[in-house]
Amino acid sequence: MSENQADRDAVAGSASPAAGMRMPIVALAKSGAVAGVIKLASAGLSFLMFVAVAMVMDGRQFGLYSATYAGASLVSFFASVGQQSTVLRFWPQYAGLGDLNSAHGMMARAILVALAGLIGSSLLIMLVGFLPFIGKGTPEWFSLCLAAAVLSFSLGWSEFTSGAFRAKNALISGLLPRDIIWRAATIGILFVCHFMRVEMSAVEATWLTALLLILSVVPQTVRLVRDTARAERGPLSEGQKQEFKTVTLGLWGVTSLPPALGQVSTLLVAMILGPEAAGAIFVADRTTRFVALALNGINQALAPQISSAFYSGDRAHVQRITSLAALGSFAIALCVLAAFWILGGFILSMFNPAYATPTMRATLVIFGIGATFGTACGPIEVLLQLTGLQHALFKVLVVVNALGLGATAVTTYFFGPIGAAVSIAGTVIAWTAIAVSIAKRRIGIDPSVFGFTMGRPALAARVALKGRM
Repeated sequence: MSENQADRDAVAGSASPAAGMRMPIVALAKSGAVAGVIKLASAGLSFLMFVAVAMVMDGRQFGLYSATYAGASLVSFFASVGQQSTVLRFWPQYAGLGDLNSAHGMMARAILVALAGLIGSSLLIMLVGFLPFIGKGTPEWFSLCLAAAVLSFSLGWSEFTSGAFRAKNALISGLLPRDIIWRAATIGILFVCHFMRVEMSAVEATWLTALLLILSVVPQTVRLVRDTARAERGPLSEGQKQEFKTVTLGLWGVTSLPPALGQVSTLLVAMILGPEAAGAIFVADRTTRFVALALNGINQALAPQISSAFYSGDRAHVQRITSLAALGSFAIALCVLAAFWILGGFILSMFNPAYATPTMRATLVIFGIGATFGTACGPIEVLLQLTGLQHALFKVLVVVNALGLGATAVTTYFFGPIGAAVSIAGTVIAWTAIAVSIAKRRIGIDPSVFGFTMGRPALAARVALKGRM
């Protein structure tokens, strides 16, 4: 198996009981640092990728591409049926207990569910392309839908395969294809087109993006399917099947709604203000992801550790690693937010000089404030997903996001991009704050920056109190 040494050690460890899944703090910090570097490179490449796309097309075409990419991403979040998180929930639990037969049986089931969801959703996008009244006024409507169907499939499948490898602690192998290889290849081709003065339409750029992503994850896909097919796997018990269904339904919602909100906001702006404004909002939203970059990187290594430690009864370890993650990521987020305040106009002008307006600079900073608050709450989303509280998180997300989307539509109509940014940032602040309160109340763990002050005795007392309630 051709992996780097870190991945080989991790995968070898996953074949043994819980000790193989559990990482010491120092090792976890190193893995988090590696993931952080990859995510930093990924964010930089993502930024450059959209700059490169903007360089080979005019404002209208980039607006159409932005809306198409946002729509394909939105569908892909739901299309994978939450299986990228299901494997992160169950593989560490079963492998940590030494039950590799169940772990591989669960993986095979997750592969089939993810493929069924992705294929079905892609077919639905194609069918939408035959509805001319929806795309009235957009001659490229059918072609955009066809390209979006392929892009949605590739985005969803690459996210699932990444989650499957990360669940096995094969961090680098899980992240590189989508985060680095795909984006670097796309940038290279687009820059060549720019220097050769080749202009692209939104349809052509979408096809290029989708096909390069598919090619990037082919080796990863072959390895995952091959290893799962060759492994010994016993049939899942009825209880395991029922747990799989229950957890999947909850994780499907909680893994889809937060990222979907960002895509829906872009589509709302596109419908209300037109494609040119949608392009500017799309750029601001994508740039804001640098704020949560450190937390997202740490989460890649943290997720299987949370699941393994929690279900082995070591909540003190979960408290420690989540609050440390919050502290580190929040400090970095503050630095990024300061950079937006100082260099916002320059950053936006890299995409299009027309985007470097006071309004869009303010929009970028407001987006950043919401994201910074989210990092202060730590890995709250991952924590609730992997500790059996996914349904509670889902209810919060449904209520808060429904209200937030309604507010976004109204504020966008009356106040433009700044109104949209305020509503979106407020929604993030609301649901993350409520989610932290749920974690503290239900499992006695505070993953925010304030949780760092909770020592072992305090945590033990809180957990004991919850057990008596």
